[in-house]
Amino acid sequence: MNKVILDTSVLGLGYYHEQSRTGIFRVAEELFKGLHTSNEIELSLANTENLPEMISYLKEYFPESKFNLVNKKTDKVRAKFESSIISIFPFKSFSQKVIREAFVRTRGYIKPKFSFNPISFENYNIYHSPFLPIPKELKGFSKPKKIITIHDVIPHLFPQYFGEWNKMIMHKILESIDEQTTPICVSEATKNDLCEATGILPERVSVIHLAASKDVFYQETDKSKIERILKKYNISAESKHLLSVSTLEPRKNIERTIRAFLKLIQQEHIKDLNLVLVGTKGWQFDSIFDEIKSNPVLKERIITTGFVEDEDLAALYSSAIGFVYPSLYEGFGLPPLEAMQCGTPVISSTKSSIPEVVGDAGILIEPTDETAISAAMLEFYQNANLRKELSKKALLQAAKFSWGRFTDEHINLYSRLS
Repeated sequence: MNKVILDTSVLGLGYYHEQSRTGIFRVAEELFKGLHTSNEIELSLANTENLPEMISYLKEYFPESKFNLVNKKTDKVRAKFESSIISIFPFKSFSQKVIREAFVRTRGYIKPKFSFNPISFENYNIYHSPFLPIPKELKGFSKPKKIITIHDVIPHLFPQYFGEWNKMIMHKILESIDEQTTPICVSEATKNDLCEATGILPERVSVIHLAASKDVFYQETDKSKIERILKKYNISAESKHLLSVSTLEPRKNIERTIRAFLKLIQQEHIKDLNLVLVGTKGWQFDSIFDEIKSNPVLKERIITTGFVEDEDLAALYSSAIGFVYPSLYEGFGLPPLEAMQCGTPVISSTKSSIPEVVGDAGILIEPTDETAISAAMLEFYQNANLRKELSKKALLQAAKFSWGRFTDEHINLYSRLS
């Protein structure tokens, strides 16, 4: 049986911050759950950040399970104390937020470093970080074998799309990959980017595709539930709508999506079509809202929902006549896959990993071509037969990806490396 250490720092971050429960959180959580239930893995957990939050996450979602934490004893004592104090107060209450903020600020002031004794790791086969850099304590050690998941190298390729934190963490991630580290990339496109950026030989890199959670993303057929969810987010059930789900930031190409939609409804004089933007505000989001505010027509026809809870997503996807995602660059592109798993026709990009994920199950366009985006939207609006055909293709394409397969491929890689 393989003895695996998994860095679950990301799960701690997502416990109190629902807005962080997006792509990377979902990937880390699915890997954690898959390894936890596997008979082939003896799982231990590590944390380089957010250790108190991770302990709270485990107590909430896995109260009957006991996990071996490999952090130093002093780290665990301090983190368990902080978690126990915070848990006294009602979850997400004002008082809890105040206490948490006090602890977080104290941590920020004294800058504690959750760390490990690498000599104690010699009995383990694998150390796997699904996002954060490999800890410096493990540099130069041949055991355990080190694995890091690379979701993309976009902050390295296009630094203009990111703030300083993203660029800094990308630099640290790439710097932490030594000769004893095996990178896993989430797509062939990301593998190519990583090898070009670092000079790592392609044969050192594994590709394991992601998936969409079937309990969150599925075809919702309950009309009363759909109507209730649409009402909750002030979306008209009387009009058709196109849907976009992403962090609202320049890389997601939202501004062109808005301009393409405006061109469509004005040129074709369409009165019964809206555009729904789901997602939290990201870096440099102001320009997106400026685009909406600059035109009085858009104020009435574009609905921004902000963060949407998981249990509402299937209804929003399933009720849309199409999903619009002309992203400029993606490491994988989970939202198009989530849409396809809901049977929603997809308009997306010809760039990076998107063709790998969507295949022939959607309309792929050059993301900088607003006319092409607008024309694809018109196709979905006018052609019910096309929507039906692409919906069937979408379900078939989405079925090629699963978290079960994702977990199995990780376990197989662990076995090969051990």
